[in-house]
Formats: sequence, structure tokens, C-alpha cells
Amino acid sequence: RPVLVTDLEGNWESYRVFTAPFNWRLESADRLEFNINQEGERLVEPFEISDGVVIPPGSYHFQRYRLEWAAAPQRPVSGQITWWFGPFYDGSLDQIILRLIWKPMALFNIELTGERNIGDLPQGEFTQDLFGLRLNLNFSPDLVLNSFVQYDHESQSVGTNTRLRWTFSPVGDLFVVYNYNMQRPFDRWLRDSNQLQVKLQYALRY
Repeated sequence: RPVLVTDLEGNWESYRVFTAPFNWRLESADRLEFNINQEGERLVEPFEISDGVVIPPGSYHFQRYRLEWAAAPQRPVSGQITWWFGPFYDGSLDQIILRLIWKPMALFNIELTGERNIGDLPQGEFTQDLFGLRLNLNFSPDLVLNSFVQYDHESQSVGTNTRLRWTFSPVGDLFVVYNYNMQRPFDRWLRDSNQLQVKLQYALRY
């Protein structure tokens, strides 16, 4: 699965060749997968990947690997464990991603996510943590409410996204989206942004 990104002048900016030499899916629908990714990035200016860790401009080519195990989604409790590892720019990066889904009833489920990035570069070391909580409530096939909360340990920020979708006709949808973000720069939480969006989508057929 190749991906190539170029700028407006046709110069390459990044590429990725995703391969899955091993993908074992059991009759229970549990899955075990191993991937090899050949990646490249061309930086035209310094890239601060973490506080005080700046990657200089240049062309970088590296090969990364992934191990992933996923439990069958039809179970009341399911989940997924992902481990990305290997070279990253001029150093290395380990990414551990956990996902747990609980379905107490058919119309409601809770999803917990966690991610830890551990980088070791010539410019310095860094650790980043992300935690998330997602609630999905399906009142009916036509009325769905989703809410997602994420905490970023490095930036000391919390972001929320809540979306209501109402399909009031076969050709019409109403979306109500509310975003709220907070940061903690001085040992106390401050509001960073607050946004409410309403979108009406309707198709005219003639």
C-alpha cells in the first residue's frame, strides 16, 4: 500500500510503503498482524517534535515495524494492542497504543484509549502520553450521539468533541458539533477554545 505526498512543484515531501507479510485472523475473529513500513520524510525547515527536541532539515529514510493484536469486536469487551518500533529519523521511536471497548448494551458502548511515545534521537529524548475516552449512544439508526475527550500529558491540554447526528429524512441530516478545549500553562486550567457548529445537509432530487 504505497503513499506519496508531494508539494505543488512536484517535489516529494513524504512517502510510505505499508506491507503486511503476516496477518492471521482466527475463526473467533481475533487477529494477529505484523507489518513492515518503509517511510521517508523531507524536512525543509526545523521540526520541533517535542519541547527542546528539534529535528534539522534534510531527507530521512527509515523502516518501521508494527505488531498488533485485536480481540473479536463482537465480544462484550474487546480491545487492541499495537506496538510500533524501529528507526525514526536519525534515532528510534517506540509507540504503544492500547484500546479497550466495553459494550454494556446494544445501543451504548464506551471506548478507552491510551498511547505512549518514547523517542530517542541525537537531539534528545522525549516521552509523550495521550489518553482518551469515547462514548457512543445510538438512540436509533436515525439519532446518534458521540462524545470524545482526550488528554495530552506533554501540552497539559484537554480537548472534547461532542457530535449529534439526526437523520430526519432519507435525504436530510442535521449535525450539531460542540468543541471545548482547555490548557494548564500555570498550574490551573484555562479555557483555550469553545466552539458550537450546526450543519444542515439536504439533497434535492429532480
